[in-house]
Amino acid sequence: MRSKNPYQFTSDDVLFAVFAERNNVAKKDLKTAREKFFSKGQPCLRSSPLTKRYGFGAHSKGDGTVALYPIESERYKKFVSEKDIKHLKAMRSKRG
Repeated sequence: MRSKNPYQFTSDDVLFAVFAERNNVAKKDLKTAREKFFSKGQPCLRSSPLTKRYGFGAHSKGDGTVALYPIESERYKKFVSEKDIKHLKAMRSKRG
């Protein structure tokens, strides 16, 4: 979903898909689980383990869709070098 389909899903779609996969949510329970998941505030991709721990950079478009790129990929390196793109670091887990 995430690497094969860039810019087809929103960050909420990606965050919930990761949650559902990690928690073995049954396909028949996805709608209810998604409603429950988003019934309380959820952090953005900048605070996700995908960007903090697993080495992915997230790029979002104006329509809210996102793509995830491994930090060692050529596409990620191109984004980092572009000056007209707003760069935000992944959020830290703790203040320090």
